[in-house]
Amino acid sequence: MNHVFSGRRVVAAWCSALFCLAICFPVTAQLLSLAPQGKLAEATSSPFPEVAWTLPSLKAAGKSLASGWLDKNFPFRSTLIRWYNYSSATLFGSMSANSPVAVGKDGWLYLARDRSIDVLEEHRAVKPLSDEQLGHLATVYEERRAWLAERGIRYLVVVAPNKDTIYPENLPDAFSQVGELTRMDQVMAYLEAKSSVNVLDLRGVLLEAKKSVQVFYSTDSHWNANGAFPSYQAIIDRLAKDFPGMKPMPASNFFSQGFTFLGGDLSYMVGIEELITEQKFFMMPKTPLRARGVSTGVFKPGYTQAAQASVMEDKSLPRALFFHDSYFWEILGFLGEHFSRAVYVWVKPGLGGKQSLFDKELIEAEKPDVVVEQIAERFFIPVAVKKATVGEGAQ
Repeated sequence: MNHVFSGRRVVAAWCSALFCLAICFPVTAQLLSLAPQGKLAEATSSPFPEVAWTLPSLKAAGKSLASGWLDKNFPFRSTLIRWYNYSSATLFGSMSANSPVAVGKDGWLYLARDRSIDVLEEHRAVKPLSDEQLGHLATVYEERRAWLAERGIRYLVVVAPNKDTIYPENLPDAFSQVGELTRMDQVMAYLEAKSSVNVLDLRGVLLEAKKSVQVFYSTDSHWNANGAFPSYQAIIDRLAKDFPGMKPMPASNFFSQGFTFLGGDLSYMVGIEELITEQKFFMMPKTPLRARGVSTGVFKPGYTQAAQASVMEDKSLPRALFFHDSYFWEILGFLGEHFSRAVYVWVKPGLGGKQSLFDKELIEAEKPDVVVEQIAERFFIPVAVKKATVGEGAQ
C-alpha cells in the first residue's frame, strides 16, 4: 500500500508541475518575447500602454485590461486560431458559425460576411428588395448622373459581381439560392425601367469567360486576371458609345504569367494564408504600355488611400475620373492607355444605408469628360433606406 501511495504521490506531483508549467508558459513566453507574432485580419485593441509606477499609467493599464485587451493579445492566440481554422477547413470543410469566411466545395473559400452585410444570406434571395429600397438606389445614381450631365460629363456605373454570383456551384448547399430573382436582378430590372443611368453589369461578361477559364481565385474574394481583362474590355466597349474611336486592347497583346503564391484575402482573414497556396495570374504586355503614373497628392476622408493618376501624351484622348473599390486594381493598368489623364480614387464602401463617396470638389477640379464608379455587387445593393444629401462633397 505504501508503495502504491508513494507512486500516486509522484504522479500527482508531476501532474501538478505540468499544470503549473502550462499556466505559466503563456506569460513567460510574453515576457521573454518567445511567442510568434502572428497576424489575423480582425479588429484588435490598441497597443498596451507603457506601464510606470504612476497613478495615470496604472489607470491606463487597468482600463486596457478591463476593456478586454488580453482577449485578443494573449500569447499563441493567433497560432491556435490558425491551427483551428486550417484543420476545420481541410478536415471538416467548414468554419465556425461567426467566421467571415465559409468553406465551399473542392476547397473554395467564400466571403460570408463583410462588416454589416451578410453576403451569403443575401445570395439565397429569400427576402426581395422593397420598392422603397429600389427607388432610393435609383434616385441616388440618377441625381449623380444629372449633376454630371449639367457639367457636360458622362457617367458610367460598373458593377463587379460577387464571387458567389459567378461560382454558386461551389457554395455550401446551405447557401443555395431560394428566390427566383436575385437582388441584382431586381435592381437591374428597376434601373432599366425607371432610370437613365448607364449601368454596366459584368455578370454576363464573367459568366461567358468562365466557360473557358477560371475567373475568380478559389481562396480570394476577387476576380483574377482571367476575369479582370474581359471586364476591362467591356468597360471600354461601353465607353466607346460616348467616345467613338475608343477600342480595348486585345488579349493577343499580352501573355498570361502564372506562379504559385500564398492564399488570397479570404485565407488571410482566417490566418491560414501561409498554409495554402494558389496559382496567381498576371497579364504581361508584349510591348511596354504607354501610360505613366503620376502623384495627385489628394487624400480626403472617405478615401482608402491617396488618389492616384495616369497620363498619356496624346491630349486628344478624353479625361476620366474613377471612383472604385479593391476589384479595380486588376484593371487599372489597362485603363490608363485610353485617357490623356485618369484619376483613380479608392473609396470606402457605403454601409448602413449611406452611399460611398462622390467627391464633387475633386470632379470640378479635374474637369473629366467621364466619371466611372466601379462598385462591388455587395455594396451596390441597398441594405437600408437613408436619404443622402447629394449636394454634399461626400455621401
